[in-house]
Order: sequence, then structure tokens, then C-alpha cells
Amino acid sequence: MKALKLFLPLILAPLLAAAGFYIWWLFSDRVKGAPADAAYIFGDGPPPGPAPGLDQATEGARQAFDFSRSHEEEPQEWWYFNAHLLDQKNRRYGLMFALLRTGQVLGSFTMVQHGRHYKMHQTGAVVLQPLLRLVTAPMSRFEQLDRWKFNYEFRLDHPMAEFTLRLKAAKFPLAVGGDGLIDMGDGGRSYYYSLTNMAVEGEGRIRGKDVELHGKGWMDHQWGDWNDREFDQWFWYSIQLADNTEILIFEFRRHSKARTPVCDVVAPDGQVRHGLPYVIRPLKNWVSPTTGRNWSVGWTVRIPDLDADLKITPDLEDQEVTKSLWEGVCKVDGRYAGRPAKGVAFYEARQRTW
Repeated sequence: MKALKLFLPLILAPLLAAAGFYIWWLFSDRVKGAPADAAYIFGDGPPPGPAPGLDQATEGARQAFDFSRSHEEEPQEWWYFNAHLLDQKNRRYGLMFALLRTGQVLGSFTMVQHGRHYKMHQTGAVVLQPLLRLVTAPMSRFEQLDRWKFNYEFRLDHPMAEFTLRLKAAKFPLAVGGDGLIDMGDGGRSYYYSLTNMAVEGEGRIRGKDVELHGKGWMDHQWGDWNDREFDQWFWYSIQLADNTEILIFEFRRHSKARTPVCDVVAPDGQVRHGLPYVIRPLKNWVSPTTGRNWSVGWTVRIPDLDADLKITPDLEDQEVTKSLWEGVCKVDGRYAGRPAKGVAFYEARQRTW
């Protein structure tokens, strides 16, 4: 009997731990979604008009989004997209993925209602296969489904999440800055095009649970001969308002001075305005307990020419990806063209690490 009393705690401890884990697993997927989030993502529904085709696009847009074309003559190139997603239970997710031909894969995945962020950073071969219209990389593959359409498929294979997303552009590509070429000063030059409004659908598993996903996406392609060491920071916003207005803001800095700031706006009907003046004011800072980096985690964006005053709020403060990169999903509220506005955004900040 004494022996039983002695060993009873050792017997019960693993049983209780197993029971606790089972209860956690059983209820961990019961986090409620927020039905109101759909209004931020989908708003007025898709833009009117037929889906754009590559055969009607400019040569620059075809260079950017026809995966059968290669830019191997340029030292720098990456493929990027982000998505604001809802599952069948109205739970919201934010996903960003960047495939750098230099051999890096960067990802940011935020489970908003769960309050969890997963950063992904691996090195390995990032290979464009033009005949297959396919980019392969660690954890992922990115494929153009039809050479004549802006239709793509992204697959993620990660221990936390495995899913397939299909992205279809609702507007023609934006030639960033007006001609799709960004002068980065002493840093060099970057060809830069964006698909600013993409319908996203998919399915898969997140943390072992089956999900059906739908939402709105944004896709970038950049290539050129820039040298990161010639500037200290950059800041980038992809803002998607519920009325199908999209705003791209991008600036990089050298010795704290902005170089070649970009503010391009795509109206719901696809009309574009380039080079608008803007004012950004940080609202709050967050210090990473992991890296010690200080990041701004809330902003107001004012665009006087459009009577726009927007507040951008990250869904989680900790969406740090690496010591040099913070990128995450945000909500947008405020005023645009004198009327109340809401939407979603991704904010990206890169800091110098050398």
C-alpha cells in the first residue's frame, strides 16, 4: 500500500497531462470568428467588369506576371503576395509570402482571433521554371494556371498549416510609380508591378483542422539591380478599402531621409493616380522581446488630395518575421473622399542589420 501511495503521483501525472492536452485540443478550435470582419475585407463586393487578361495588358505587366518570362539577367528578383482570409467559421487570417531568387523564403501567418503569429524564414533554392510557369521554393510553390490570365495558385506546406490558395486578379496590374520603374538612388533601380485586387479561395488544414478559405489578395513582382546596403530602412503599405480603392505607399530611407517616396491610388473603376503627397504619423511603438528591435505598430495616413485620413491598426503587435523585418495584417478605419471608410492592409518595415 505504501508503495502504491508512493508511485501514485507518478502514475497520475502523465494521465492528467494527457487528459489536459486532449481537452485543450478538443476546444482549441472553438475560437469564435467575427462576422463583421467580412465587411472590412469584401465591403462592396468585387469590382465591376470582366476579369483582365494578359493579352490586353501592357508589355511591362506581361513581363511582371507571365511566369513563362525570366529575368535571370538581373541580380535581384522576388515574387510576393499577401492575403486577408476568412474561414467557414468567420475566423480571420493574414498571410504574407515572399520568394527571393537569391534563396530566401519569408512568410508571416497570423491567426487573428487566436492571437497567434507564425513567422517563417528558410533558405534554399528558389527556382523559376518558365516552361511550367512555376516558382518552387522551400515550404511553397507558386504557379500561373493560365498563361493568358492573371490566375495563380499558391501552396503552403508547413507543420502549422497546409493549404492551397487560388488567386484571380480583378483589376489590371499597377505600374508602380507610373512606369513600373523605381529609382532607388545610389541603391540602383527596381522594376515593380502590383496586382492590387485579387479574389482568393482555397482549402486545407490549419493546426490539424480542415478549413475552407476565401478572401482578398495582393501580389507584387520586383526585379532589378538594387543594393540593399545603400539604404537603411524601407516602409511599405498595401491598403485595400472596402469600396475597392487600393493604395500603395512605399519609401526607403538613407540616413533617416526618405528617397523616392511612392503613393499610388487605384480607384474602384481601375483609374490610377500616381505620386500623390502623403503624411504618415506613427501612433505607437512595440519592442520585440526576442530581438530587442523597436517597431512602430500603428499609423495614421493622410492624403490631402483625396481628402483621406486613415488609421491603420495591426491585429497583433508581434508580427515580427526576422530581426530586420516586421510584416503583418492590419485593419483600416477612417475617412476617404470625405466619407467613412474601412478596409484591410499589410504593413512592411525593414530595418538595417549591418
